[in-house]
Amino acid sequence: MRALTDAEARLIRALVARPAEGEHELLEETRLPRSTYHAVRRRAYEEGWLRVRFVPHPGCFGFGAITVAVARPYADRATPLMERWSRLDSNVVLWASSQLLFGIFLHRSGAEAARTAAGLNDDPTRPGAFVLTTGTTPEAVPLYFDYEGVWSHLAGLSGITAYPRPLAPPFPPGARTPTGDASPGLRRAAHDLVLRPIVAELEGRSGHYLGLLGLTRPERRLLSDGWVLHRALPDFAVLPAYRDRRADQVVFLHGEFIPPARPAELLRALTERCQVYPFLFAHDGRRAILGTVGQAEPPSGGNGPRASVLGTIEEHLRQIEVESDRIASLARVVDHRYDRLLEPTRAPARGRA
Repeated sequence: MRALTDAEARLIRALVARPAEGEHELLEETRLPRSTYHAVRRRAYEEGWLRVRFVPHPGCFGFGAITVAVARPYADRATPLMERWSRLDSNVVLWASSQLLFGIFLHRSGAEAARTAAGLNDDPTRPGAFVLTTGTTPEAVPLYFDYEGVWSHLAGLSGITAYPRPLAPPFPPGARTPTGDASPGLRRAAHDLVLRPIVAELEGRSGHYLGLLGLTRPERRLLSDGWVLHRALPDFAVLPAYRDRRADQVVFLHGEFIPPARPAELLRALTERCQVYPFLFAHDGRRAILGTVGQAEPPSGGNGPRASVLGTIEEHLRQIEVESDRIASLARVVDHRYDRLLEPTRAPARGRA
């Protein structure tokens, strides 16, 4: 596999950080010739280095709770457990290998979340699982599948612009803000928008987002108002190395805060002192889980001196456990399938929380 060029590395960072930006803004940021920009952008999506996903803002569609679960089942029970998790209507992300399961579940109420969490914890087919349920606010989930930091670090690029992005970011100026459950029409538009890149991939197309062309007026409004969020997600399993650097390992770390809990300080310490940029961070005020990617065998020299990652985490968490696996071993069984939650038959009664 060939290595990435400088132009490819720069444009990948720009697309991961701000996939919805127009051509003019991306050309200005990357300083690429227009022909190079178009060739690299097309290649990034057609080769599968990046894939587009649309994420509904939880505050607009009534998703008040999220569960993050990591399990390391017995090898002969991994498939039955994976199938059990994937059948849950609330499951929107599921990665699975013979050694590791990672799942994201979105819920409308605390009671629904509690039932799901209890079922995950009580499953007799696995020796143990970490299950964390919390709210969907920016404070509870300050990082949600944001890879700008880790890619900028791997590629040695400065100038992080959007990281960290939460699950439920603030709405842009002038946007509509939710006053209750979304109307059936908006739910239907969000459902169709979320499915667009997924259907394209199933039909053998790259699924990348070509501006506003082809979108309905409600779909465009959902994006401009921040009710649906546009993400470009790197696939590190196929993304070529850049200057001998390549993320080939995913790590999930979880533990209990040492009182008083200061989640923001933990994230700041990891990024500033350790040069570690998680793509996922969720907590309930008592416990936390972080997900990150990196190199199993970093190249000599690295990106300069940095503080001990484990030592830094131990200043904030106790009862720490670490689960990891090779990225190439993990299958994306459920890949940001929020359409499951937006099906017209699953729409709540108007006025319900």
